[in-house]
Amino acid sequence: MLWASLLSAAPTTGELVVEPVVEPVVAPVVAPVVAPVVEPVVEPVVAPVVEPVVAPVVAPVVEPVVDPVVDPVVPSTDSPATAAAATPAPVADDHGHRWTFAAVPTATFNTDEGFGTGGVISLYHHHEAVRPFRDELRFNIFISSKLVQAHAITWDGIKPFGFDGRLYARLRYFSTVSQNYCGVGNLVDCAGGIARAAATDQGLSDDVSNDDDAFDRFSRRYYLMRFIRPEATLLYRAWLRDKPLRTELLFGWRGSYTIPGDLSQSGPYPGSRYAADFPVGEPGLSSVPIIGLIVDDRDDEVFPTRGFVSEISLRGGNALTGSTWPHAGATAIGAFFFSLSQSPRVVLATRVVGDVIVGDPSTEELARIGGTLDSIAFGGSAIGRGIREHRYLGKLKLINQTELRAQLWDVVALDQDLSFGLALFSDSALIGYDLADYRGNPFRPLVTGGVSFRVLWNKTFAVRTDLATSGDERDGPGFYIIVNQAF
Repeated sequence: MLWASLLSAAPTTGELVVEPVVEPVVAPVVAPVVAPVVEPVVEPVVAPVVEPVVAPVVAPVVEPVVDPVVDPVVPSTDSPATAAAATPAPVADDHGHRWTFAAVPTATFNTDEGFGTGGVISLYHHHEAVRPFRDELRFNIFISSKLVQAHAITWDGIKPFGFDGRLYARLRYFSTVSQNYCGVGNLVDCAGGIARAAATDQGLSDDVSNDDDAFDRFSRRYYLMRFIRPEATLLYRAWLRDKPLRTELLFGWRGSYTIPGDLSQSGPYPGSRYAADFPVGEPGLSSVPIIGLIVDDRDDEVFPTRGFVSEISLRGGNALTGSTWPHAGATAIGAFFFSLSQSPRVVLATRVVGDVIVGDPSTEELARIGGTLDSIAFGGSAIGRGIREHRYLGKLKLINQTELRAQLWDVVALDQDLSFGLALFSDSALIGYDLADYRGNPFRPLVTGGVSFRVLWNKTFAVRTDLATSGDERDGPGFYIIVNQAF
């Protein structure tokens, strides 16, 4: 099955003017009459020549030279209005406001969700040479013919309101009838034979002439969940120092409310694997504060070619935070980038993630990484590409992702900077349910691999088209069109 889921104050001319004037006058005059001539000649000649020459030369030179040096990387895509502004054009470019955009449409189909369509639209605000943008406003929209929905609005602000730091805020509405649940641990199978046997145990029989009879619907949904989940995330990263080695304190909160069922029926699918573990589903509030520390020394955020970014964070929720499920988690992340070639740009990128949860998290919290990552693992479009999303769940996660990235072709079309590239990648992980109850083989690695086509748009927006497969997933390969790099 295929899944769709950017003056020297006086230039040397001042000295040249003074010396030629002084030497020719002083040398011939000083020889015949030393005392009387030197004093009157030097002062009247030097003063009148230096003052009129230096003053006019310095003033016009300083203004145009200093402004371009302040921000040598101002993009050439400034608006025509800004470029045509009168005399102080460099000042207007440095402190003006510029907007760019990017958009990607989506279209999907599967039997449970029906036909789906939507897209991602990002608006970027550029101001005061902040890179890669000053503000991003992103809209995610998706709706299917069976009312499966995934909508989000996100604001990502760098130096918000003039403060040294970064503010990320997201509101999301998600309803699904096809989230995977095969159990927990690293030996879950999701075998179709088990699903068909469960259908038979329910007294259902297969009508071979009908691919959507009750037997087929039960078998297809046996490993699926359905729920409605509004979510909110707020993260503030206060800069303790800027680059190199930008150091940030992370403060945040993420919350969600889970409603089992869909818009027409409540609760999990009757007789499903999930219903066996949670007969009425998992209704309730997840309210999780987050604290952490980040060190970022990458040369670029959208397509890093060298440097690293690391993060450690703690999270947790209980009755005091309003959470239905008492639990706590710790996350450590390190991503490293090595330039192998400048032209074309070839980069070896690797990331290691460790995540540990204690307590009693909900299934959705069990699936997620902490800190700024907030991705599902292991399996899906972010971590574990080639394995169905949400398949391998556990409180213990040790993950590696490695990519060989190459941006091969740059073009400007309709005033938009586009860069096209390819990548080879592999995701691997060790997953266990708990230290006391691993529910699997502690030394069994889960491994995926694939190829990718990448597009960078205006150096701010990345789109990847990934094709991945895994020996640990019979229901594949996985195909994804996703906004943003994997890491």
